[in-house]
Amino acid sequence: MNATTTTTFPVPETLHGDTGTALRFITCGSVDDGKSTLIGRLLVDSKTVLQDQLAGVQRGGETDLALLTDGLSAEREQGITIDVAYRYFSTARRKFIIGDAPGHEQYTRNMVTAASSADAAVVLIDATKLDWAAEVEDGEVVRRELLPQTRRHTLLCHLLRVQSIVFAVNKLDAIADAGLAFERISSALASFAEAAGVRVAATVPISALKGWNVASRHDDWCGYEGPSLIELLEDLPVTQQDEAVPFAFPVQWVEKFSGSADTSKGRRVFWGRVASGHVEPGQRVAVLPGNQTATVAQVLSHTRQPKTVHAGHSAGIVLDRELDVSRGDWLLAPGAF
Repeated sequence: MNATTTTTFPVPETLHGDTGTALRFITCGSVDDGKSTLIGRLLVDSKTVLQDQLAGVQRGGETDLALLTDGLSAEREQGITIDVAYRYFSTARRKFIIGDAPGHEQYTRNMVTAASSADAAVVLIDATKLDWAAEVEDGEVVRRELLPQTRRHTLLCHLLRVQSIVFAVNKLDAIADAGLAFERISSALASFAEAAGVRVAATVPISALKGWNVASRHDDWCGYEGPSLIELLEDLPVTQQDEAVPFAFPVQWVEKFSGSADTSKGRRVFWGRVASGHVEPGQRVAVLPGNQTATVAQVLSHTRQPKTVHAGHSAGIVLDRELDVSRGDWLLAPGAF
């Protein structure tokens, strides 16, 4: 399936966040790990969802929280997330922008697009899919492999320099010995993160379906005595934009105007958020993948005014010639990769 977007997007011990600034975070992980359900729970518990919206996501007399984010018709028909759905909510302490990233491997590009502008990532792990009840051999618990997409999404977030990564072990309400399951899964996650050099902000047990440890703490559960997921997110730092590093720009949307009679420059505008450095007309850029190069002919701000755009701000970039650039590709300073 060829899915396109209809939405435009204009620390272990102590976490120090700028709670006056909105936090952009994504939920990611393997398919059916509960990402859409978690976001639905956050929206409901923060009272962001209206009653008529809740009435529209009823299935068999029960509220299907995942339908609050699965907006494409194909997503509703198949019960999966294809595109990235963005939602907004706030608590008394902070505002949040959430990206619900797809879990299927063929939609990994969409997940990368969402992660490229995120301050944090919540990687969900479905406890019911893992062989956590492994036997002990020679005094050591046998380490079972995590799901491939759990590992892949975590590594991609790390490579994209997502500042804070939180592991959320989900569906523990469906396991009889939830405490033992959480202990062993947390150990496997810690071993994986250490081997990969990934710094993890926290690992928290949750039930997105029932709301345990999501917006409020569920005491005396799984042997966990830390903050709830939303309390963690309220304290996470936002990414500090770095002007000292080379230009990097993930393409999030391609605007086509092929009817234009102006052939002096490309007929497409590449929209996204400048991840680092800045962009201005006359600047040379390379496209990744492909490593083709071009010159920036025009730069538009989010209000479509021509100007130089710096890291952390949205921009539309027109190149001096047509190149094969699509959503999920990157425009970079030549030689920066």
